[in-house]
Amino acid sequence: MNVIFHTTTAISVAVLLTDTKRIEQSTTCKHVIWTGILAFAIGLISHGVLDYIPHCYPINSKLDAATGLAMILTITWLTNKKYRLIIGLSLLGSIFPDLIDLSPAIINKQLGLSLPIIEKIFPWHLHDYSGSIYSDRCNNSTLNHILLLLTVSIVVWCRRTDAKLMFKSNV
Repeated sequence: MNVIFHTTTAISVAVLLTDTKRIEQSTTCKHVIWTGILAFAIGLISHGVLDYIPHCYPINSKLDAATGLAMILTITWLTNKKYRLIIGLSLLGSIFPDLIDLSPAIINKQLGLSLPIIEKIFPWHLHDYSGSIYSDRCNNSTLNHILLLLTVSIVVWCRRTDAKLMFKSNV
């Protein structure tokens, strides 16, 4: 699945897991650290689920990578400092499998380098377990993308009080 969809999912993971009231009342950063670790793990799992379900790639890979990076930088910049670890680890977890399994080959192709290519570590990047569709039959994929964006929207809307505190101007 495109990086943009993984990144969008990371936002909902972070918002869903973050209890801003508990973190605001805490005198230590223990809750932030544990929530961040959990956000990384759930981001990693969500990546696998998203790559396993049938999907096409509606966005060009170069545009996707550039837009995904811009999203990550913008989201991190807009996040209240207290919650940046949670957002950062959620974002990292959601793209980590691609960074490990796919980045060296992409960098080699784009920059003409010869970085070593290792066997894929994450099973959803193997042909037998990937939901990638490389044909013009993308109706199910389009539905899956719409359902994903709808789910992210519902999560953020239902947790809008926490989301507003996480993304308000840095105080």
